[in-house]
Amino acid sequence: MSLGSLLNVSKLGIFASQGALQTISHNITNANTAGYTRQTVELSSVPGNQVMSGGAGVRISDVRQQVDQLVDRRLELGSGELGRLQTRERYMTMIEDVFNDMDGNGLSQGLDAFFEAADTLADNPGNSVARYQLVAKAESIAKDFNSMSAALGESTLPIDKEIDVVLSDLNLRLKALKEINNTIVRNEATTPSLDLKDQRRKMILELGEIIDIRTLELENGDVQVMTSKGQELLVDAVYSANLGRNTTITETGFRGISIGDQEFDQEKIQGGQLGALLELRDEVIHGPEGFLTKLETLADEVRFQLNRANSQSVGKSLVTSMTGMVSLGNDLQSSLANLVTDTSSESYQKGPVDANRVTAGRIVFAVGSNAALQPVTVNITTDMSLVQVQQAIDELDGVDAEITSDKKLKISASNSGSRLGVVVDESGLLAALGVGALLGGRDAGDMAVNPELLADPDRVGGGRLNVDDLSNPTTVTFDDASSQGALALGNLRTTRFDLFGNNASLTSHYATMVGELGSIISQDQESLTAQQSAQSFLSDMRESISGVSLEEELTDLIRFQRAFQASSKMVGVADELMQTIIHMV
Repeated sequence: MSLGSLLNVSKLGIFASQGALQTISHNITNANTAGYTRQTVELSSVPGNQVMSGGAGVRISDVRQQVDQLVDRRLELGSGELGRLQTRERYMTMIEDVFNDMDGNGLSQGLDAFFEAADTLADNPGNSVARYQLVAKAESIAKDFNSMSAALGESTLPIDKEIDVVLSDLNLRLKALKEINNTIVRNEATTPSLDLKDQRRKMILELGEIIDIRTLELENGDVQVMTSKGQELLVDAVYSANLGRNTTITETGFRGISIGDQEFDQEKIQGGQLGALLELRDEVIHGPEGFLTKLETLADEVRFQLNRANSQSVGKSLVTSMTGMVSLGNDLQSSLANLVTDTSSESYQKGPVDANRVTAGRIVFAVGSNAALQPVTVNITTDMSLVQVQQAIDELDGVDAEITSDKKLKISASNSGSRLGVVVDESGLLAALGVGALLGGRDAGDMAVNPELLADPDRVGGGRLNVDDLSNPTTVTFDDASSQGALALGNLRTTRFDLFGNNASLTSHYATMVGELGSIISQDQESLTAQQSAQSFLSDMRESISGVSLEEELTDLIRFQRAFQASSKMVGVADELMQTIIHMV
């Protein structure tokens, strides 16, 4: 080996050691930098040639980050679930407050108080105070449904508003990620952009908490970010998606999401904050199994069953007329059966006529004076239209029926001085149309007590008319001391109804709803704790692999310092040899 070759080998050794010391110094100074990934140098020998058969020295072949791709991918995937669960925890607490009966003033206590008032009235049917108390308890039930419906409905407003905020934040993050991706791709051709990759990794983890994603790193250093199932590209070095709200209305009544000009299927969003918000809005609150939907279903059942019992009962005296609480809408000619299935008519998408509860059966009225009541019967079928129902009742002896200007069914006694009462309604039509109803309204939000009862509580159906033969009545008598109507209302406490796939009482159905909500919240809390532990474990594992260990860096510092000193010493030796040769000449 010539002296020039010796100097060159020593020089390369100094440069390699100097580069390694610079990397070590960079690691040490970033030991406490969040998200920093330890960098290591890879040294390779420079092969010799015919003159330098022993080798030409050393060089730094690459500077790499010390990472485990599997751990990083698991952290990315876990961040989406963590963001989803954290967002659900915030809003599920709001939903839980709606169903909180701990203060003793909730719907469960309201139903119990109503049934107790019915029992009190049954014990003393002539007591006007007991009738007033029953009306007051019914009004309390209506207000409970009103407030719960409003609270659940209002909780969707901040959720839907936060979706707009999250989409805006998401777009900014995607744009920033595209820029850093582009910079890394440009730099990778000449110099590894390791610190920029750390910054990009942090941005991807934060992005994963907003929307569930998957990533694919390309050979040129670019990272493609897609939705978790790979259906939609969100960002790469040259493209960043722009998500926004469109004019398409979803099944639950909210504006949909689009990417650019293309509609974005919300089912592709399964995790992250955005996924949780859509889940809460469209499934937990709205949707077929949502709690607002279940509350509406329970309200419909409570209203119909109380109305059915009350519509077949009589107050302290018979009445001259009864006006339904339900506006019949504009479709008066379609059959009752078609009113259930014909969702193309806006008037009947949710009602207003509860026609799906009407079955074929008799309605028996009693007309005349208290001392001389005559039974008259009309047969109701689901093939009849609302107009035909009105006409059929109107044709009864002593009974008039009309559809008022505000589209309500009014039934009256024809003759002056005559009174009217209902013996039995096998069809459920009167309850569906709100005739003789206790509660009115279409939804839980507008449930209200019949104004006629608020004005005169003595009209509450505390009693029932007596007949000689219910299957074929010929005589009807009125007893103002009867308590059968109040007993029918009180018996609803234990009567079982099919709701939500279960057969139980009204209060039990509500308790099941509350229990289901509590179970979901408990499960979410357990899942959140487990996910936080998993993310913490993965973060600790990554830190053990990619974090900076000062002890290891100091060891490498001493090692490369000695290598630098040795290479420097070789330069000194080569210089001495050169001086010796010069002096010899």
